[in-house]
Amino acid sequence: MKDNQAKYPQLRFKGFTDSWEQCKLRGILAERNDQITETNEYPLMSFVQGKGVTPKGKRYNRSFLVKDVDKKYKKTELGDFIYSSNNLETGSIGFNRTGKAVISPVYSIFKSKREQESQFIGIMSARKDFIFKMIRFRQGVVYGQWRIHESDFLNIDIRIPSYEEQQSIICFFEKLNKAITLHQRKLAKLKELKQGYLQKLFPQNGSKLPQLRFAGFADAWEQRKLGQLFEKNLEKNKNSEFDATRTISIATMRFKKEGNGAAESSLATYKVLRVGDIAYEGHTSKQFAFGRFVLNDIGDGIMSPRFTTLRPTSKRPIFFWKQFIHYEPIMRHLLVRSTKNGTMMNELVIPDLEKESLLVPTEAEQKQIGSFFKQLDNTITLHQRKLEKLQELKKGYLQKMFC
Repeated sequence: MKDNQAKYPQLRFKGFTDSWEQCKLRGILAERNDQITETNEYPLMSFVQGKGVTPKGKRYNRSFLVKDVDKKYKKTELGDFIYSSNNLETGSIGFNRTGKAVISPVYSIFKSKREQESQFIGIMSARKDFIFKMIRFRQGVVYGQWRIHESDFLNIDIRIPSYEEQQSIICFFEKLNKAITLHQRKLAKLKELKQGYLQKLFPQNGSKLPQLRFAGFADAWEQRKLGQLFEKNLEKNKNSEFDATRTISIATMRFKKEGNGAAESSLATYKVLRVGDIAYEGHTSKQFAFGRFVLNDIGDGIMSPRFTTLRPTSKRPIFFWKQFIHYEPIMRHLLVRSTKNGTMMNELVIPDLEKESLLVPTEAEQKQIGSFFKQLDNTITLHQRKLEKLQELKKGYLQKMFC
């Protein structure tokens, strides 16, 4: 019974009923190991995880460098199947959608024995079970480096349908991939648009006037000390007002699905984070070199006592302050001036921070700016969810449309 199930995918297009046939990849693919120098016809490109063959970015522009005219790279053509032995789990595998190029010799490249069958394998390679089959043949070459020999890869057993059914599956996933790419671009444009508005709706370079204003607002923004606006929050969950399900993740600003893993008795030590409160995460990283501020707009809850929290001294327009304290140019100088470098993380010096001044508009303008960004954030969230649904849909189809 299991063997019969393996011969038929769970979901098929109308008109296809034959079992999928088992074969080795060598029956479909052949290694392409042509090494040539870079030319106008075959420009040097990168093989990017999740994107495939793409032109090198500006930082790789070789026109300012002395070219090694004798250096050879691997040639690749449109539709070739390519993988990197080292980075399979992170998506460094797929087929060439771009066309003629040369890429680093570290990649393994295969051409199709029959038109587009390499593209079918490229779609199949997004499945985890396909990657697991490959990893079995991975061998250590030097420390931290792996190699899957092309001969071992071509010896992998797979099941494939008729050529006609392959074409139907390829066409379906091409349309789905285009829809995903379209939503990714829309989302990227919306995020870029938001950054542009942040730069124009907040004063820049010491100015007290933003470049862009809503109708009816013309006054300069005023200097206010942070300590006048927010104060250190000392409220703890002493009476167990909140259980573990109300634990807030500072990294994602969401309630943790499975609580915090802490014993119920220790929850009394957790800090209470009310709506409008600010939490400071002091860990350094490439993205947040000086830590970061986040404002709670998801609901009252609790958070680890290791974080610093600030509470507004009076009720303030939440959506304005959410954007304000998330906008890195505004907060970076405060954190630099009010932070002591530690060995493991930066230590925020609250008394120093409270003395620092911020440029803020009137409360009426705060509400207008906050309302604008709330609508923009809602649109971004909507597109993000649509993209996530499409990506989940693709995962489901990959599971059901292959043996």
